[in-house]
Amino acid sequence: MKTAFKYSILNRSNLRNVIIILSCASALFYPVTRTAVAISLFLLFAGSLLHFFVKGVLVRNTVLCKDGIYRLTRHPYYTSNYLIDVSLCLLSGNQYLLVAYPFLFFWAYGPTFRKEEAHLMTLYPEEYHRYGLETPQVLPDTSATRHWKRFLDGFLVSRVTPNELVRILRFWTVALLLLLVRDLKKEGLAELFSTVPHDRDVLIFAALIIVLMATQLIIGHRARKNGKV
Repeated sequence: MKTAFKYSILNRSNLRNVIIILSCASALFYPVTRTAVAISLFLLFAGSLLHFFVKGVLVRNTVLCKDGIYRLTRHPYYTSNYLIDVSLCLLSGNQYLLVAYPFLFFWAYGPTFRKEEAHLMTLYPEEYHRYGLETPQVLPDTSATRHWKRFLDGFLVSRVTPNELVRILRFWTVALLLLLVRDLKKEGLAELFSTVPHDRDVLIFAALIIVLMATQLIIGHRARKNGKV
């Protein structure tokens, strides 16, 4: 019997789902400091902002994007994913997950890097070769950060689709869910439905999650109605 796997068990499409599940499970067992929460939210903000800017610069299948934010890394969209996932790992409190994540990231994204860069080398052989030598793959180095003043070259808000805004809201929904899980572990599930809550954070996190989810639904509905997805 012949068996073949088109995709590896862990790939770019499912890595975040794995991280979310492991982070939520870890939040039930591992403590987290206020400093770790602050760093996590900062990384989440940076990753979300980078995600937004990348989509405003990216021009698909027309030109080789190598200016603006693409001077920092060759794959800034994946850089934003890295920051967002690391923020969730940090918020989980699970140090083992945090340490393992870089290995999981390159395991999952490695085939995508090779496929995309091989395709770009075919389309722009000399130009992409020079670009690849000058620009790091995922994480900026000291030479790449010299271009920070031209960070927003080529950026247009009109290129950012409603779907991308929904994705960014989902990142924050997950982060708030992790914080809610922690508070519910401490206070108990009954705290969520208590008429006189002892911990207001539980209700605040729950309310923010509901608001973010409702906003996602509204944006998605309007995008489908206007044909902008």
